[in-house]
Amino acid sequence: MKRRKKIFKPKRHYKIKRRNENTVKIIAGAAAVAALIFVGYSVAGPIGRYITSRPDRTESQPWSPSDTDIVSESLPAVTGDVQSGGDNLDQPAVSGISEAPEVTLPADTIAPAETVSETAAPNPIVKEGGAAYYLDPDSMADADSLNAALDELAADGCSAVIFPVKTEGGIFHYATKLDFAHTAIDGRDPMESELSAADIVYAAESRGLRPVALVSVLYDNNRYGDYRDGSYRSEDGDTWLDTSPEKGGKPWLSPFDETAQEYLCDIITELGTAGFDEIICDDFIFPEFRSSDIDMLGEEVSPYSDRYHALTSLAVMMTNAGNDAGTEVMLRITANSVIRGYSELFYPEELTGCRIMIDYSENNISRTMVAGNEEIILDDMEMYEKITAVFGEVSDRCGELPSYPMLDRESMSADEFDRAVKALTAMDYDKYYVY
Repeated sequence: MKRRKKIFKPKRHYKIKRRNENTVKIIAGAAAVAALIFVGYSVAGPIGRYITSRPDRTESQPWSPSDTDIVSESLPAVTGDVQSGGDNLDQPAVSGISEAPEVTLPADTIAPAETVSETAAPNPIVKEGGAAYYLDPDSMADADSLNAALDELAADGCSAVIFPVKTEGGIFHYATKLDFAHTAIDGRDPMESELSAADIVYAAESRGLRPVALVSVLYDNNRYGDYRDGSYRSEDGDTWLDTSPEKGGKPWLSPFDETAQEYLCDIITELGTAGFDEIICDDFIFPEFRSSDIDMLGEEVSPYSDRYHALTSLAVMMTNAGNDAGTEVMLRITANSVIRGYSELFYPEELTGCRIMIDYSENNISRTMVAGNEEIILDDMEMYEKITAVFGEVSDRCGELPSYPMLDRESMSADEFDRAVKALTAMDYDKYYVY
């Protein structure tokens, strides 16, 4: 009988069991690796931030936490770029902002509330050079008017603002604290603003604008005090008026009077201390004296005397007061009076240390000018050439005195004004003043 060949059947359940066991081991291993990676990143992040942010320490100088170590970081501000052209003009720069996921820190890492401080945004950097534009004094009456006017100038690309802080007649467009100003009588308050000089400076500088003060010096008709201190007075002590009392005669500040000199220097000191780094001083002038006035006041006020010494001496006093207060005082003189030689203030040899502001206006510039031994016909020149000629001659006459240009924009066309500015720029004037 033929033996049957023994047939072995595979044990399939054994292979299935081994395959299942291998799968379980692979999944368990992957889970372990994932857990290690998660824990590693969780620990590495804080440790990395701690290591990179900690200050340098030495064993000889124990470390203690500074204020910046306990102030929590704020999220960066979200800004959007404005796109130009096409249909994007009417679309918002940022269409939506998703909230950041809430992160909960361990209780022992949260800084106490009282240690968290907020830092105010710094003021914009004040612009240097460029154009300084005259501000209407009515815009300085209160904070709302001032802010609106300055916002407009800042939006127009202005670099600096000329604030007429004291105007003709003796009107203050800031709340001065000087006692002398507060003694004005006859029922008129000489102050027409509730803002201090420091308020005005801050409002300008917070917009990146350079504040420049403009002061009318001797054209001051207020009656100061019971004895009219600072005014022109006769030898008998009577106050001089520019016309009869019945016609509304007014006094004027006198450059000969020591009280007036002290008062005007105090104004410069107050403005400089408040933060004005530049002050233009205008109206170094005498009233028009009649022969009867000269008989009353004396020959020192006669236009044929050397009364100009009183103006130049006062200018030097005010310049020195400005230097002491950390501000530059500039003496405003018309270009025409310099090139024609009739200014009672422009005596460079007596203005040592002073700075000159040259006021150019097409409304009063002469037809001709003498430069050296040559007569120049200004009427035949276009604006660029005329500005170059006038300011070149004025600069020569100023000698060592620094000079700065001031332009009457309303006296020129827009094209003429642009040409005037280009001429000044070509002459290396880095800043100019406009009214």
